[in-house]
Amino acid sequence: MTETLVDEFYTARNLLYLGAYPQTLQALAQVTRTSNETEKQTIKYRAYLCQGNYKMVLTDLNPSTSVSPALQALYHLAKYLQSSDNGTKETVEKAVEELIAVQNNLVNGTFVVIASMVLVNLQKYEEALKLLAMHPKNLECIAISVDILLQINRVDMAQKLVARTRGWAEDSPIAQIAEAWANLYVGGNKYMEASYIFEELAQASSVSTACLLNSLAVVKMHLGQLQEAEEILEDALAKESNNPDTLANLVVCANLAAKPLEEKYRYLSQLKDVAPNHPFVIDLDAKDAEFDTLAAKYAK
Repeated sequence: MTETLVDEFYTARNLLYLGAYPQTLQALAQVTRTSNETEKQTIKYRAYLCQGNYKMVLTDLNPSTSVSPALQALYHLAKYLQSSDNGTKETVEKAVEELIAVQNNLVNGTFVVIASMVLVNLQKYEEALKLLAMHPKNLECIAISVDILLQINRVDMAQKLVARTRGWAEDSPIAQIAEAWANLYVGGNKYMEASYIFEELAQASSVSTACLLNSLAVVKMHLGQLQEAEEILEDALAKESNNPDTLANLVVCANLAAKPLEEKYRYLSQLKDVAPNHPFVIDLDAKDAEFDTLAAKYAK
């Protein structure tokens, strides 16, 4: 990624990272002349995608007419997120693997970011990490790598990556977010450090987004402050009524607080409707299937 691109879309990109999607689109609208229209379009459609506007992305980004590999990958990511059909997932996986196989595509950091997102959703973590390692100075590649390492319980490696990045990108919002994620996994005194990071980001950006509120609520749940976590999540839901992460966290918070089953199932039902491929839904369905298998086995 060149310095020109970093300067040209700096504000829009950081707003995207913070989860301020309407503000991202507003910032992009102010960039009336650009040397890279594809980058602008990619950020725009990522913002729409994050808002759950899958149909718009799929309608506008036809892979047969889109020249940009990044936009093609974004189309397939939207297709994956919209569908719960296994056949669709297989089609998406094959299409993205074909794009990754083209060496020239891998030079583009934006393409690598989006392709890795598809791989993460497919739980192909090793392949995603190899892809992301091709751009060691791309902050979003680093942040996604940290997220993957935490998901596969390599907290030690995630901490080392965060420490290395802090040396040259300490003030970057996405680098701070990655550091806060690592702190959450370490726990103990690190919970408070994570809380400070999320609160400072919200204050500094003057944008208290559902994304930041969710992160803060997770910290509060780890600290046992369930009432405060619930209030923060309700605030997040008021900002984005169909935000999948908010709904998933409300299910968890309700469970921890021993809320009535109806409340938990209401949030879970809404989550399954808006994001059938959300990791929480996939994991829960897998556990339900495993329980049914074991129950049938011991019922004989």
